[in-house]
Amino acid sequence: MRWAFVGIGRVTHRMVEAVRAAGHEVTLAAGRDAQKLRDWQDRFGVSQVTTDSHAACESNQVDAVYIALPPSLHAEYAIRSLEAGKRVLCEKALSVTLDQAEEIRQAVLRTKMPLVHATAFPHHPRSQAMREVILSGELGEICRVSVACSVGGILERQDHRGDASLGGGCLLDLGWYCVYSTLWLTGFRPTQIKSIGTRVCAEPTSAWYQVQTLAKLQAGAANSPQAHRSLVASWDCGYEAAGRKWIEIAGTKASVICDDFLRPWDVEKPRFWVHGSDGKARAQLDGVGVFQEAQMVRSVQTTSFEESLDGLSLAIETQSILSKIDASLED
Repeated sequence: MRWAFVGIGRVTHRMVEAVRAAGHEVTLAAGRDAQKLRDWQDRFGVSQVTTDSHAACESNQVDAVYIALPPSLHAEYAIRSLEAGKRVLCEKALSVTLDQAEEIRQAVLRTKMPLVHATAFPHHPRSQAMREVILSGELGEICRVSVACSVGGILERQDHRGDASLGGGCLLDLGWYCVYSTLWLTGFRPTQIKSIGTRVCAEPTSAWYQVQTLAKLQAGAANSPQAHRSLVASWDCGYEAAGRKWIEIAGTKASVICDDFLRPWDVEKPRFWVHGSDGKARAQLDGVGVFQEAQMVRSVQTTSFEESLDGLSLAIETQSILSKIDASLED
């Protein structure tokens, strides 16, 4: 499948490799700055580049479009690509607002073209294995869901992450993983949310620098594991602590723990642990050598319109919960 990349930021570096590992081709790339575009082209050996991003979305030389722009621009370019008959891989967060996310869903419904959001961890076999353990009942009644995602020093890159109007801030960036992983792994939904946070600067419209949320959860999906009456989630995201991508699902009988659930630190050791009430721990290894972003790229080609709607619905639900967290921070 032939790809156009709309946006050439750091996130695209790994994705060029992923597209090629999937057996596909990056045919065209679009960016605003002509010099940066030429440098990117030289580095990655892509044959065609353009400063006209709209034209890239509509090019008859590509089959799929990867939207790698700030979240404030996702809806515009995703919709344009869908209307041009392209399959779309859209970076997370899906958008800045829930209304924009719904506009994307309506475009998918109207065009019957699939859109996949670029949350990669569910495409790894280890994530599937973790979910199987969680849903099996082995953990007993689930009491706690704890997720921590942070990237220290990321604001030094001086990209969109420091600008709330562009969709920047740790809540949409890293909080997305906290909420989405909870929904995807457990099916639990929040019924009550309390949050505290720190902004990048003193301005009341500044992007969020650090956010911690406590959420009362309840079973939502039909296949959710059994929930304890005290079930609570702790979601911690920020731009100050050194890299964390950690999750624990704790039950009355056992816990699932993974310290690198977003992407294995070592591709040859994609592990997680099940800690039992007997004091013993079982390490489980799944998906050795799997390049999860390449798996995600392949899914864009194979996912049907109907299947993409299911994934999109979960993404929009994540967007809705993040909006509620943001509102709780404003109170």
